[in-house]
Amino acid sequence: MFKINDSVIHCREGLSTIIAINNMNGKDYFLVSVNRNSGETIYVPVETANNIIRPLMDKKAADELLKYIKKIDKEFNTNTKQRRDAYKKKLSSGDVKEIAYLYRQLYFYEKIGGENNTEIRLGPVDIDMLSYAENMLMDELALSYNIDRDKIKAFVEKKIK
Repeated sequence: MFKINDSVIHCREGLSTIIAINNMNGKDYFLVSVNRNSGETIYVPVETANNIIRPLMDKKAADELLKYIKKIDKEFNTNTKQRRDAYKKKLSSGDVKEIAYLYRQLYFYEKIGGENNTEIRLGPVDIDMLSYAENMLMDELALSYNIDRDKIKAFVEKKIK
């Protein structure tokens, strides 16, 4: 069960904080403040909260995730529609491994030259989705490892090399 002031991961919005529990029309809702959009709040039904929000990873789970990330291979679908549909599905799943997969694809894309590479062309929409996934993941890992947000990406890249 979640409680007020818990940091959580919202499946679509990323790092968030439970700021209240409100009752509306006889149902309890968590009032969740989205960290990346200050001022944005979302009502999450308490009875189905586990489908929408999840607790942050602890350090042990973060260590396991980094081991998992190391094993993810570069995979770029050249069919733009299929690739974007797959990215959207992974991004909206809220599953940390799916988010990590997207982060890893961005890592590979940047490693082969980003926009200047000749191996694969990603459009702005693809880059936005991959960057969003990276930000979600780095926000959570920074808290899991208790490392400053501006230092976590270098920490993660060092760990997965």
